Amino acid sequence: MEQILAKDKIWLNARNTLRVILNDDNLYNRWISTIKAVSFEDDFVLGVSDEFFADWLEDHYMEDIKNAIRDAAGNDKINVKIEIGFVPSVENLTVAKDKTFSALLPEPVHIVNCNPKFTFDKFVVGDGNDFAYSAAVAVGQAPGISFNPLFIYGGTGLGKTHIIQASAHEAIKNNKKLKIEYYTCEEFLNAYTEALQNNKITDFRKKFRKVDMLLIDDIQFLTGKEKLQEEFFNTFNALYNDNKQIVLTSDRSPREINGLEVRLISRFENGLITDIQPPGLEMRVAILRKKQEEQIVKLSDDVLYFIANKITSNVRRLEGALIRLTALTSMTGAKIDLNVAERILHPIIIQEAAAKVTIDMVQKKVADHFDLKISELTGEKRPKNIAYPRMIAMYLSRELTENSLPEIGEAFGGRTHATVINAINKIRKERSKDKSVDHSVSFIQRQLQNN
Repeated sequence: MEQILAKDKIWLNARNTLRVILNDDNLYNRWISTIKAVSFEDDFVLGVSDEFFADWLEDHYMEDIKNAIRDAAGNDKINVKIEIGFVPSVENLTVAKDKTFSALLPEPVHIVNCNPKFTFDKFVVGDGNDFAYSAAVAVGQAPGISFNPLFIYGGTGLGKTHIIQASAHEAIKNNKKLKIEYYTCEEFLNAYTEALQNNKITDFRKKFRKVDMLLIDDIQFLTGKEKLQEEFFNTFNALYNDNKQIVLTSDRSPREINGLEVRLISRFENGLITDIQPPGLEMRVAILRKKQEEQIVKLSDDVLYFIANKITSNVRRLEGALIRLTALTSMTGAKIDLNVAERILHPIIIQEAAAKVTIDMVQKKVADHFDLKISELTGEKRPKNIAYPRMIAMYLSRELTENSLPEIGEAFGGRTHATVINAINKIRKERSKDKSVDHSVSFIQRQLQNN
């Protein structure tokens, strides 16, 4: 009984922390409030309804959930796991008896349900995102006319979702009659699958092809789903031919999305493709200051610069660190100085340090693995015993570092953007059909990530 009470108390406190961290009741109610604390023996086990829900948590909130549970339990060693198959309790949701749980999954998010904080005035503009910002503003001011489609790509947590939702807010501000739909690619897939299962594909098509502006996040998840690509291709054409705006995001450029049909790549390239790069130090501090405007508790510049110096690759993680400190102050009254900040953020800082892989590190590890000199990888020679490891090194540089394609090409002897893309695509293809290639690449990748 004490174990059950401890489990429930820990999860209650963790949920309270997550409510503060998310700072958005809609997100909290949708993703956190329905999670069940199942058990706490060797692991702290959380229960969710299905695989879709579990995958979404893993991709978007798992780091915050783990930290909240560990803080609530006072134990940084706790391992947190998710189990599938638990329906939300009636304490958290009131549901009509004739509804299945599929009806409780996230509804397609209309413009009125977009994050109200994801507006242009809350977006910090800098060298890494200024072009994407200008394009998104233009789209918001003239949907279907400027840059259609608009395709924005970049690493996780750099503000892609913020900027496209800001574009939607801008559009609706200028024309209240617009019908705008925002979906993640997973949600689009989920809606498509459900429509097929319930013989409602006509309703599905009507819904997506009768909008003024369609925003799809993480379009790279179309990969490997031929029927979904076919459906999206036809939806794209219907909207495009009717001069309706399409905005897409991805973690990579269209030509780097392995398994994406050529005709979709061609459609995407008919519009504007632009990327978002990780922010520099001053921009990271500016982001923290902007985020701090929403908080009651204010941290000193010393602490803000400490956070910005330690967390460099991911805006979401950067903001998460700030919220974690301000949440601690709000709940305990503790004063946050540099020593306290370093102690509280230690797990995040360790994760950040572990995540940092450079092109130099990749080149050295690949050269060692294939018994080559780094100068051979970056040189002009093209025999197979050099060209092949060089392609692997370029592939891993793209997968594991924050560098852009031109930067990777420059690091490999001034090779072109197209050469780097070809190398990346070739290795991806080889990995999928040759186990020995996949084994070699995976081995080097693990060594770099565990370095």
